[in-house]
Amino acid sequence: MVNKILIPIDFRVESLNTLKYCLEERKQEKSSVLLMYSAYSSDSITELLFYKPAKIIEALVSSNFNDAINIIKNTYESSLHSFGIELFHGLNRNAFLNFYEANEIDLVYLPKDYCLKPYKNGFDPIPLIKKSKVQFKEVAWTRDHDATNKDELNQLFK
Repeated sequence: MVNKILIPIDFRVESLNTLKYCLEERKQEKSSVLLMYSAYSSDSITELLFYKPAKIIEALVSSNFNDAINIIKNTYESSLHSFGIELFHGLNRNAFLNFYEANEIDLVYLPKDYCLKPYKNGFDPIPLIKKSKVQFKEVAWTRDHDATNKDELNQLFK
């Protein structure tokens, strides 16, 4: 049986530590992983008319983040059934529960000591997820606070 895992991210390489921990822990079984970025929706009619989630995601993905995703996919290829990135625009518990059920999520992995640092129109969904009373698992990892952008990939695979 394939479990569907949800992991909130902020499009920084460091936020992928939760994904790495999840896949390491679930090496013996297949998992479908959905990375979720939470952002406020626009009030602009023009922006809503031409809304394309793929373009928003493409604009947020840095080359380092993309490299880290590819390394993780290659490293855990045998335990990854499918992989995707989705945008979440809800602001309340019911909106998250609808997202959770629509994507048939079995378990949410949350970072314990890492605070998501979303970009301009983004927000941290972790408090909302915890209030939703869905099944989640908090994971902790050690991190180097002095790491530069150049060292992000190295920090991920220490």
